[in-house]
Order: sequence, then structure tokens, then C-alpha cells
Amino acid sequence: MADNIDMAKKLSEFHCNVCATELSTEQIKVENKYDIDVAYVDCPECDNRFNMMFDNRNTVRIKNKIKKVKEIEHYLQLQLYREMMMVEDDYYKQSYNDLSDAEKKRIGKYQPSIDKQKLKEYNRAIKDKKYTAQDLLRLL
Repeated sequence: MADNIDMAKKLSEFHCNVCATELSTEQIKVENKYDIDVAYVDCPECDNRFNMMFDNRNTVRIKNKIKKVKEIEHYLQLQLYREMMMVEDDYYKQSYNDLSDAEKKRIGKYQPSIDKQKLKEYNRAIKDKKYTAQDLLRLL
């Protein structure tokens, strides 16, 4: 837990490249000039300004597309994991069916390898986030 806090602190702090003063993401300001949002930090020690990021309508639109692509990728990964669980269970079931009757009797009834609760969770998550080919086409 302490490592996570230290990492978050490291990611939110940086130094002025003129006077080496420690700066923080909490000091970030945003101004709009020429229809461009500029994120910047003013160093409190030497008054040097550091422009960090520039956004306009086009960059925001592209960032939103990237966010949607990541959501769709997550959705597809959920589908993939669910299918892989079902294929694995199918493999073991067919392997069980290939056994002789004596081996089946010794082993007992086939026990599915799929965790029913996990499968329900995947199905629920997939149902909640349904994407289509139209969603992909809108990204282009």
C-alpha cells in the first residue's frame, strides 16, 4: 500500500528545469488562447512557465476515440476470456467422454471446470457493455 502511495506521489511531482524547485500536478493551471486549451505550471521560485499540454477540439475528439477503443478492447477481452473458459471446459469434457467406462467409473461423474459464478459475472459485464460493428465504424 505504501508503495502505491509513493508511486502516486512520484507521478504527481516534478521539478523545474531552471531552478530545480519541486512542482506538483496540483499547481497545474489551464488557459484557453486561440481556441486551444493550454495546461501549464508557473514555478513559484523563478516564475518560469512550463507548458505541459495543448488541446483543441480535434485533440479532444481523438482522445475520446482512444477512450472508446480502450472500452471496446476491454469488452472484447471479456468475451475472449469467457470463450476460452468454455473451450477449456469443452476440451476436458470431450477428454472425459473419450475415457473407457472403467476409467469413468473410477473417476466419477464429470465435473465442469467452469466456475458458474465467474461465468455469470462475465456474461453480466458483457451484456452491460455491448458494442457493435457500427460502434467501430463511428470511430473512423
